[in-house]
Parts: sequence; C-alpha cells; structure tokens
Amino acid sequence: MKSPKEAADSEPSSADYVQLQVPVIQQLYHWDCGLACSRMALQYLNRLNDEEFQKAIRELRLTKSIWTIDLAYLMRHFGVKHRFCTQTLGVDKGYKNQSFYRKHFDTEEYRVNQLFAQAKASKVLVEKWNMQHQHQ
Repeated sequence: MKSPKEAADSEPSSADYVQLQVPVIQQLYHWDCGLACSRMALQYLNRLNDEEFQKAIRELRLTKSIWTIDLAYLMRHFGVKHRFCTQTLGVDKGYKNQSFYRKHFDTEEYRVNQLFAQAKASKVLVEKWNMQHQHQ
C-alpha cells in the first residue's frame, strides 16, 4: 500500500491534463467509429444537428469506407478549426491486406490520395507528424 505522499506523487497533477465533458455517442455499425467520434466532438462544440450531419455525409460521399482524412474534411465542413496530424500523407499501404480494407483498397487508394492532394486548397490542415516530432 502506498503512503499518502507516494500516492500524491504518482497522481497526475491537474496541470498535466484537461478533462472535457464530451458526450458519449455509440456507434451504429462496426464500421462507423470515426463518425461516432465526430458526432461526439460536434455535439460537445454545440454544432451537431442530426439532419445537417446526415446531409454532410451525403455531400462528402462518406460510405462504409471512411478514412481519417474524410473526418478531417467533415470537421472542416462544420467549421471546426483543427489540424490532422498523420505519419503518412496519403494511403498507408500497410492497410492493403487487412480484411476491413482489402475489398475496396485499390479504388479507395486513389480517392483518399486525392483528398490529401486537395487538402490545402480545401482549407483542410494536414501535417506529417510522428511521436518524435517536436512542434516548433
């Protein structure tokens, strides 16, 4: 058992983190985790309107194959200021053999790479980043 001092030393201080009261919205399907997270963020920011969200999904042509770059465009659609940090500026070829992506990988690869290529012109902020990256 830890002494009170040891316990206090191992607990993160309030300066180490910020806890946000983000609502919990469950996924509807096995493939829509990103959409559920997007809906939670939008609801937290008071920008979630289900009708507008469904309209945006149609306009952005989001289907069962949703990549993170799609979610960045979705956030941009709703005017959420953000930066999408990724290790790969384009499709990660490592996904090609995963069962979830395998069926439509080749057609999705072109679509997703086009979204990356058009990101700057579309005012979607994308930055190559990894754990060793030091932001200046």
